[in-house]
Parts: sequence; structure tokens; C-alpha cells
Amino acid sequence: MTVIDALYGSQYWELKNKGVDVQKGRLYGNLLFAATIMIYLFLIIIIWSFISEDFTKDLTRFLKSIFGYSTGKMIGKMIAIPLIAVIYLVVALFFGSKKRYEKSYQTYVNAPQKEKDDAIGKMVMIFAAGLLLLFILSITSLFL
Repeated sequence: MTVIDALYGSQYWELKNKGVDVQKGRLYGNLLFAATIMIYLFLIIIIWSFISEDFTKDLTRFLKSIFGYSTGKMIGKMIAIPLIAVIYLVVALFFGSKKRYEKSYQTYVNAPQKEKDDAIGKMVMIFAAGLLLLFILSITSLFL
């Protein structure tokens, strides 16, 4: 079982146990997968900015030319909302289609409990490691 099967399968299993519409598991899985991709995308940008000072200057110059001297909160919303929408659409088309969702939850349901636990553990580690690393590098970037 892959991590993606565990992602969608666990969403299905949780919703089924709660008696909720299991098709919402596809949406929740797609959102979680898109958020994970976005975290790693931001990690790449932060690491790239540590490596190349020119990248940081060019990115800052580019953002100032588009947004002027607006607040960082507004710039974050203007960038993050379209970015998450694009990433969500890519995830929904390539990984979270209805057919793929059904195949994933069937794989998850038919797998032994040990395999389910291992796949979910990997899924949580991927997300948590990315989030922790993003937090640490973001704080570190304030002092460099």
C-alpha cells in the first residue's frame, strides 16, 4: 500500500465509521495532499533563498514590483489562495480522481492492520517533518 492509498483510505474509513458521506473523504484527502505539497514548495523556496542571495533579492524585487509596499499578510493571501487552488486542481486531476479514490480506499480496506498502521505512520511523518522543518527554517530565516 502506498502513502497515497493510506491518505485516501484513512479518510474514507474515518468518515464511514462516523456515518458521514464517504465521498467527502476525497475532498479532504485532496486538501491534505495539496497542503503537504504547498509546505514542501515553501521549503524549497526557503532553502533556495538560504543558498542564493540573488534569489532572495530577485524575489523581493519581483514582489515589490507587483504589490508595492503592501502588507505581508495581504501579499500572503494574494499568493497563497491561487497557489493552493492550482495545486488542488493538479492533485484532484492526477491523484484524487473519483476512480483513484475508490481504488485507494479498496486497497486500504483490504490491507492488513499492520500495513495500514505503517502507511499512516509514513503519511504523518511526511506531513509533520515538512511542517516542522518549515517552522524551523522560517524562524531561522528571521535571524540571518
